[in-house]
Amino acid sequence: MDAARLQLRIRRTLRITLAWVVVGLVSALFEDNVLARHGVPGDLKRLLDQHFWRFALAGLVGGGVYIFLLRDRLRRLNFIKAFGLMAVLVVLVVTAVNAFLPELLTGEDASVAFNERVMSLHFAGQCVFWVLLVGGTMLMVRINDQQGGRGGIDHLLGRYDKPRTELRVFMFLDMRSSTSIAEQLGHVKYFALLNRVYADITDPIIDSGGEIYQYVGDEISVSWPLRRGIRKQRALRCFFRIRRKLKERSPDYQARWGIAPIFKAGFHYGPVTMGQVGLVKKELIFSGDVVNTAARIQNSCNAYGVDNLISKELLDLMRPPAERFERREIGEIELKGKRQAVGLWTVEPRNGQ
Repeated sequence: MDAARLQLRIRRTLRITLAWVVVGLVSALFEDNVLARHGVPGDLKRLLDQHFWRFALAGLVGGGVYIFLLRDRLRRLNFIKAFGLMAVLVVLVVTAVNAFLPELLTGEDASVAFNERVMSLHFAGQCVFWVLLVGGTMLMVRINDQQGGRGGIDHLLGRYDKPRTELRVFMFLDMRSSTSIAEQLGHVKYFALLNRVYADITDPIIDSGGEIYQYVGDEISVSWPLRRGIRKQRALRCFFRIRRKLKERSPDYQARWGIAPIFKAGFHYGPVTMGQVGLVKKELIFSGDVVNTAARIQNSCNAYGVDNLISKELLDLMRPPAERFERREIGEIELKGKRQAVGLWTVEPRNGQ
């Protein structure tokens, strides 16, 4: 696992932990209110302290296991199936904790612990609570994935209801020879191929901090906020990671479809207006010259026999180090619909990947 992916998954685990701690503290307040309502003297400070550490530990362990070990496998299933499997796992964990942890900590007889702690309404309530908490966490992760890597919370809170102007980097990806491949395979097999390709390139995009904007047939558009996209040449490195991953999976593609998909990419940056449109099928859209320019830059790759083209303006901001990247100037190119010529370069990593 590379450093970028590790950092992203650690951040996600910490966000889950923080959310669970907040839930735990709120549940402590409810528990104290219930005790007070029934005339049982409570100790709110003790409850808050207990719930804080309990939920922090559960978030780190449970969230870590889900993000690092289970999410990649479960996200290929629909939510109901994935939630069902997680619910079973959660019940098993809660059962084990209630049945065997007291024996380990206090030496209590296991059979007594099982009868008193597991065969009770309190245990059933614990199972329901943790299953719902895990289910809610999975749902928020799925919503984030559904939005192409953009924060699901931002959409729920209506952050994009009003148009916003941002500087963004765009990468337009397109599969080479897609028309002939589609004719060769037929539309059913071609759809299966695209679905597999999209699944394989998702992690390099998300791990680089990219946000999937649109799938249009065999074309994919990805964007980054400017600072994130140029930091450590993330947008460029994303393309090279995609290319490397598809090359590694080439034998599988050849065995199943008889072809190895190859992508070309165009890069540009500039101001865009972004906002959410629609009442029923809400969708985030970008409006601005940069979107069309990036698409046209990508369309010029075939003419110059390269896998990637990047505008000079963006390349000057990224400043890829010469010891790691080889840069070659293509020249000032007049793009369709553009009044002024655009300076284009192509970049390749020096390790040949």
